Amino acid sequence: MPRIFRPNAYFEEELRLGKLFPRELEARNSVLESSFLVLNSFPDSAKVLAHSPPEENWLKYWKEKGIQIPKPILLRNIKQSLQKEKEIQLEEWGKISRWNSNNNELEIDPTYSDPAKIYGSKLNQNDWNQEHNSDLISYSIRNSEDWEIFLDKEKDRFSPDQKFVFKTEFGFAGAQKFRDVSGLKDLAYLFLKVKREPFLIETWVDRTKDFSLLFSAKNGEYKIEEGTILLNDHKGKYSGTWMGEFSEIENYLSGMSESFSQVSKFHPNYEGYGSIDSFFYRSKGVQVLRKISEVNFRWTMGCLLLELRRRFPKKGNDLLLFLPKVQNSDPYSRLRSWEKETGWEILPLSTFFSPYRRPNQKNLIWVRLPAGKNQDPWEEAKIVSESGIRVLGP
Repeated sequence: MPRIFRPNAYFEEELRLGKLFPRELEARNSVLESSFLVLNSFPDSAKVLAHSPPEENWLKYWKEKGIQIPKPILLRNIKQSLQKEKEIQLEEWGKISRWNSNNNELEIDPTYSDPAKIYGSKLNQNDWNQEHNSDLISYSIRNSEDWEIFLDKEKDRFSPDQKFVFKTEFGFAGAQKFRDVSGLKDLAYLFLKVKREPFLIETWVDRTKDFSLLFSAKNGEYKIEEGTILLNDHKGKYSGTWMGEFSEIENYLSGMSESFSQVSKFHPNYEGYGSIDSFFYRSKGVQVLRKISEVNFRWTMGCLLLELRRRFPKKGNDLLLFLPKVQNSDPYSRLRSWEKETGWEILPLSTFFSPYRRPNQKNLIWVRLPAGKNQDPWEEAKIVSESGIRVLGP
């Protein structure tokens, strides 16, 4: 029985739309497809399902590193590739589908999608989380009545400088919208009356540092795997993940045991990878930890980095970083020069160009850094990012 891995980075969109493979997100998904080709380059690994073949120069770069990237199963060839298979072992970024051998197609499986909608819903998570961690104003808005309740309860606490965050029930990290008090009603009208989409509303806070607790679950047992630093801006827009030796990660994990226990009780039947996203914020001059901002019952970029570290063990620290599209025709030669200049190991997890030689809008770079006792991840990530933009620019 063949093993197939589907890197469906648009998992939340599939839940929201109720259909697989949203075409408008194929290019964005290619980042994960190539990353898992690297991860699954070992014998007996699962075959990766991809929308398009990777770029030849990208394959050549990895071959120089001693890594033979396997060919993916192309989505357009899936029927031909698996037509004789009555059953496959399907693994996914976010588990939602099954293989139908009668018509040789992937289809949504309600036994996976229904629980994913329940426990992956930001609104359901908020209702549960407010019982344990009610540190911020946070309301699940499913209809006009919920909106009126929110206004009635909180209007006396409104101030002209107060901002709020709107998050859709299912959506990508960093896609939230921000409004001050004067703009609340217009945005609520857009969600409730025009889009007819429920949303979460929270008070905006001054975020300072973001962390993530990685976990795995199997047969009812939850296990903490690792802690990471999420590289986000003050609005929560994600740009990368840092993993390695750092005292602040240990301090963060030491304060998360009770919250981790709550998550395992919230979704006791979950199996697979997941993460708890947390952040520190300033409140009246004091740093406060919002222990559970969101729970991801799926793979995350941190889980990807954890598995890369396990497959390619090396002492030091690791950084996944998104960089903007390249502005030159041969970025791979510049990567080689960048390695020589810095002494870092620099590995492109995504291809720089599409099969049609169009530069991709974002590029995922894996940088392996030497360990340093006084190394500050935020400062280090800034240095790497600025260096990468300079190297890959005009």
